[in-house]
Amino acid sequence: MIRATFPWLLALSVAHAADNVLLIIADDFGADQQSLYNPTSGATAPTPNINSLAASGVRFTQAYACPVCSPTRAAMLTGRHGFRTGAGGVVSVAAGNSLSASETTLPEAIARHPSLGIQSACFGKWHLTAGGPLVTANAPNTIGGWPHYAGCTAGTLTSYTSWTKTVNGTSSNSTTYATTDVVNDAVAWIQSRRALNQPWLAWVAFNAPHAPFHNPPSSLHGYGTNPATNTLKYRAAVEAMDTEIGRLLLAVDASTTHVIFVGDNGSPAQVIQAPYDAAHAKDTLYEGGTRVPLIIRGPAVAAAGRTHEEKVHVVDLFSTMLELAGVPLPTDSTLDSRSLLPALSQVGESARKWLYNEEFDRSTPTTGGRALRDERYKLIRLNNGTDEFYDLAADPAETTNLIAAGSSAMSSTHQAFYHRLRYRLGAFTNVTSNSPSSHNHGPSGFTVTVTEDTAASQTLWWSDDLDFWKPVGNAIRSSHSGNLSLTAPPPLPAKAFFSVLAESP
Repeated sequence: MIRATFPWLLALSVAHAADNVLLIIADDFGADQQSLYNPTSGATAPTPNINSLAASGVRFTQAYACPVCSPTRAAMLTGRHGFRTGAGGVVSVAAGNSLSASETTLPEAIARHPSLGIQSACFGKWHLTAGGPLVTANAPNTIGGWPHYAGCTAGTLTSYTSWTKTVNGTSSNSTTYATTDVVNDAVAWIQSRRALNQPWLAWVAFNAPHAPFHNPPSSLHGYGTNPATNTLKYRAAVEAMDTEIGRLLLAVDASTTHVIFVGDNGSPAQVIQAPYDAAHAKDTLYEGGTRVPLIIRGPAVAAAGRTHEEKVHVVDLFSTMLELAGVPLPTDSTLDSRSLLPALSQVGESARKWLYNEEFDRSTPTTGGRALRDERYKLIRLNNGTDEFYDLAADPAETTNLIAAGSSAMSSTHQAFYHRLRYRLGAFTNVTSNSPSSHNHGPSGFTVTVTEDTAASQTLWWSDDLDFWKPVGNAIRSSHSGNLSLTAPPPLPAKAFFSVLAESP
């Protein structure tokens, strides 16, 4: 882990009239599976309703989710990365990473402003609490803060046509095709809100096209009554989901409703499409595991039908949804979320300089890792202690690890960007770094003293512009009485900023 302290800046708010918000989440649906992101003929299922959203909205070409579903859902629900919430991997009893009731969630932020009259509900997959049916049945309401919930609390359906459905804490078996069922419930709830003239926010999380690979009702897709392979079954599930999304969209007033469509992580290894492969799919920090479709349509969208090329993360949807609904952001927790409204309205800029991602499992500390990318380069720091570094412009499928032979073997340009990312990774942690106890500038160089951290590697870094940092290669180290002194010997640069970086593993 890299530890350092940096200020966190949130995007400036843009004045906006409140609207209804519909969030649609596709499960295990990476960018490679959608024709607007992967135009290769025959590589994707037909999705005319999703495509229609893009035609009348904004398509984000560099949208990222977490490598697996639970952290993505936690990020969207809280506006916070996993290192803050503890939800860094698939929620399980062994990992002990269920979402905490102490987190301020999207519906709880809405409930703090009852005068707005906004109704909220969650439909479909939950998968943010572990501990058996007695624990999870009420979790969407008690932990998630949803006033109304109907769906499956588990991560996977045993069968799409025979599954445990929970409605506000009460569970029973449903034999309705799960994709159809979630739309039935969402449509009925939305129609009730419209009849009562109530503003609303609905979270609609499909299980599809997540495994088990299956044959959806043939009326919902065009792959025949018995698709033969996992790939064809997956595509049939995608088309069936798109068909039901069409029915869902008919229930909303497009003039007063923002619709957000997003995938929750990359595609499964069994079905992933080029340029990615099975080793760069779901459950990895590679592009194939984290790049997802993201499309937003609604009254705030200016110049509909365009693309937005800047980097965005699903954590940004928390602030975006609240701002679209006219709800103030909570101020009692540190948010990593940046509203995308400037990108929708083309007023100002919501671009991220850094795009952070992570995956971790408390029960297996060496599993997963963290990733940070800038406008071109990407650093993956695995929890087993190794680094990978990629030039995404030249190598979007991440086939050539530039640091495989060591940093000294890289070009000076690659070294500069590698060190820049390595240093900046320190901003993404909730561990506070030790402040220097003293520093001295004299004939022997510049010396800084900090409390020694025996669990980390502490090194001296310098920069002349506070952007590109690099290690002081010939720094002198001295330990004494629990303190560590690091000295940059002369000759020193004419202008330099120094910092101590602590990294582990």
